[in-house]
Amino acid sequence: MEEWDPVVVKMLSIFMPTAFEGRASIKRHSRFVHYTTAANLFRILDRQEVWFRNARCMNDDSDTQYAAARVQEWLEDNGRTAPLVQTLEFCMPGVWADGVKKFTQWLPRLRDETYVLSVAEHDLEEHATGRLSMWRAFKDNAIGVAAVVNVAPFVNMTDALQAYPGPVTYWTNKQFDDEFKLVAHRVASNRDFLSKLSKGALTEVVFLMLLFAITCWKHPGLRDEREWRVLTNPLLWPSRRLFRTQQLIDQVPQPIYALPLKNDPDNHLTGIELPELIDRIIIGPTDQAGPIRGALVAKLAEIGVKDADAKVVASGLPLRTSKMG
Repeated sequence: MEEWDPVVVKMLSIFMPTAFEGRASIKRHSRFVHYTTAANLFRILDRQEVWFRNARCMNDDSDTQYAAARVQEWLEDNGRTAPLVQTLEFCMPGVWADGVKKFTQWLPRLRDETYVLSVAEHDLEEHATGRLSMWRAFKDNAIGVAAVVNVAPFVNMTDALQAYPGPVTYWTNKQFDDEFKLVAHRVASNRDFLSKLSKGALTEVVFLMLLFAITCWKHPGLRDEREWRVLTNPLLWPSRRLFRTQQLIDQVPQPIYALPLKNDPDNHLTGIELPELIDRIIIGPTDQAGPIRGALVAKLAEIGVKDADAKVVASGLPLRTSKMG
């Protein structure tokens, strides 16, 4: 995080403790994984770009609905918000009300104009087979693959993309309350630091805290996904590197933002070019693993990935033709 202003880093540690600690837990040897279809991965490799999809068009739009409903319930319950509200009011009067006002005004546009790239944490023991629960999430006629990638682009603190990563949380309501009690405690412990900042800066961080809560909180029953989301919103964070296009995905026309996978070292944007980004590709359960593997190895070699043949493996998991029950 050395590229970011230390003041910004400290504010994040105060107001988004779980996200901040999640970022700190990711090491250079860690890996993320993007589960997608074989067809979509081939498109990524061929075009050398990834797509940020509108939050309304993701696999399950109820994700954002769930989080928005839970956050709204919390905001309307004075007993639950009291520890944080009282501490912030003591630190700088009016900042909580201003932050919530901005959040409420922006809420429709946050849902309509937030674009997401999803990855998941990847464990070494999953390196040969991937994660069974993720393979089961694919449609019956879809061939799933897992692109295991290096983590550097996700943990480098840079504004070059105007897109920001963070771990998804799978809180119960109690865990959500506990998170914001912790925020209140950290605000109280850092009152001298925070009181020197402008009211506008504190209002903005309250707004961002709520924004990430509604876009990175999913039902606790989905915790096995261990998802991270990279968020962008062209109204809040216009980017020169993300390009809006219209695409047909699963027969649904929709807007997306495309990111060309091109490094920009001068702006601390490195590690996103495919030869260095791709660590491994795992082919999910399918009876077509042989031809898929051959095509992927050839494409990796074509775009300059070294040892392409060693980087593509078949999971070997059996293809189930019927469901349990």
